[in-house]
Amino acid sequence: MKYINYLFLLFPMTTSCEKTIRNINIPSCKKCIHYKPAPYNFDFTSSYNRCEKFGEKDIITDKIKYDFAELCRSNESQCGKEGKYFEEEENLDMKIFLHKTIYLFTVTMPISSVVILYFCILALPLD
Repeated sequence: MKYINYLFLLFPMTTSCEKTIRNINIPSCKKCIHYKPAPYNFDFTSSYNRCEKFGEKDIITDKIKYDFAELCRSNESQCGKEGKYFEEEENLDMKIFLHKTIYLFTVTMPISSVVILYFCILALPLD
């Protein structure tokens, strides 16, 4: 008779668990070929990342300053909320891997150089 308390586990609940997630069908910038992560930030989805589709060229130096991806998505005259210029990146995993590798290299190289220099100084003879 004590098993009757667990009978409810045999029957599914009748409450509604329907989820409504906004923007579920809108593509994300990080999966776009125009998405350019900031080289000084380990986070691939940082708000400091840029969109290579939109920007402005300096007419003196020819250097292009790309717009922030977040601003491009909020501006309907650019990509807009729907991502009208979205083109899917085929090698997303490789792009993320290269970004993180380059970031780690730029961070660890100066630190390891200082450590090596420190040990070289310690190894010098004291005459």
